Amino acid sequence: MKKQRLVATPTAGDWDTYWSIKAPSQRAYGVIAGFYRKWIIKRTLNYYIRTMFPTGAALLHAGCGSGEVDTDLSDEMCLTAIDFSNEAAITYTTCHPISRRLLLADVLRLPFATESFDGIFNLGVMEHFTEEEIVSTLTEMRRVLKPGGRVVLFWPPVWGLSVIVLYSIHQIFRVVFRKHLNLHPAELNLIRSRKQCEKWLKDAGLTLELFRFGIRDLFTHQIVVARKIPD
Repeated sequence: MKKQRLVATPTAGDWDTYWSIKAPSQRAYGVIAGFYRKWIIKRTLNYYIRTMFPTGAALLHAGCGSGEVDTDLSDEMCLTAIDFSNEAAITYTTCHPISRRLLLADVLRLPFATESFDGIFNLGVMEHFTEEEIVSTLTEMRRVLKPGGRVVLFWPPVWGLSVIVLYSIHQIFRVVFRKHLNLHPAELNLIRSRKQCEKWLKDAGLTLELFRFGIRDLFTHQIVVARKIPD
């Protein structure tokens, strides 16, 4: 019987390595991913955030990464950004040369008072957690949301175009070149069903408002919007 390989939650060090992008394959992937963030994902994020929140809303980008996707929103909203990777924070400041509120912090332990934000969003973050960590993270998000506040998550599903393409590339390298390729930190929990997502949200005190997948971001993310359930 083949022994199952256990995959751990990516650490800050794993993300530092990812954002420093030293290997040639990672540099090539970084260029493509950067283009995609700036010209596809950013427009999609702008659409949903502007639809869900008024100008000037207090928003938290919980796991901001490079900051390529929220350059427009930082001028329109009262935006706070956090990441626990030092390399990500350095990259973020490059994309946001004007002083913004940026903190080194973990989404599992948000350093903010209860009911601090109108909304919280992130992109390509939740799939890197275990199921227990997903619920813990969502529970922390709920804590710092104001009554009626929303969470907007761009969460890759197993049927997402980028997931399928990257899986194919990894398989080609493994089978043809006999090389294990790691283009990004491990994805532990891609979206597999609406029911699964609803359960995670409910366990954290959130209720699902929107569960959408489509051409706006070229079939990359499942757009998950949830609202804080009143106590």
